Amino acid sequence: MFPLKAKYKYLSGKVLSSRVYPEFFTLYPHERVLNAGFGHGPQVLVYKDTFQEMLGVDIQADRLNKAGEMLHEHDIQNVELAVGSVEALSAVNESFDAALAIDIAEHVERPEIFFSELYRVLKPGGRLLITFPAMHDRFEDFMHMLGRFLKPWKKRLPHIHNRAWHPDAHAHEYSFAIWQRMVERAGFTFIKSRATTMFPPLHLYGVPRFWFSVEWLHKLDKKVASSRMQYLGQTIMAEFKK
Repeated sequence: MFPLKAKYKYLSGKVLSSRVYPEFFTLYPHERVLNAGFGHGPQVLVYKDTFQEMLGVDIQADRLNKAGEMLHEHDIQNVELAVGSVEALSAVNESFDAALAIDIAEHVERPEIFFSELYRVLKPGGRLLITFPAMHDRFEDFMHMLGRFLKPWKKRLPHIHNRAWHPDAHAHEYSFAIWQRMVERAGFTFIKSRATTMFPPLHLYGVPRFWFSVEWLHKLDKKVASSRMQYLGQTIMAEFKK
């Protein structure tokens, strides 16, 4: 795992779980990459030294500020950060070779516009890595219901389905087939998919992410996550091409 400095240990779990992205979707040294929904920046740490430059866009300035401090202290100089909506990217047409859209599609107000923006800014032949929740939300909903009876867990269970839009809330809940059609309607061609993990999000309840850190278990998990059972996994990650 990427060696984080002590003050950024709050990112350690996310960096560990992000190991699946380079395993599935390779970045190359010549590529200019868009990271839509950059947040605190865990993905850039696992992709460090594999791309030419990256633009990280996020609507929440406070998270980008913390991410900027982290990048500076880890001497990552080829990443630029910009506050803004991913539904109205300031980048010019066909300016990126690849794009990452991790844990963001379900958060945006208008996914169709977001996917069209990703298509617009990618070069012909450009590649997209995007994720969609599979069983993650169903597990959280079940645990939220269970938490009413198990009071010690209750505080750990955020209610993510709010009526008013908020960047941290899940605004949409679709099957992967519907998400795939929406991305394809924006002009993309589907390449491949797999689950990030078949384990439920136990880390939300204080369980260390052993399914990523124990190597033999991670290899087994990866094999099952690449099978037809992937739709029973926590999150689906998919590659598309322009």
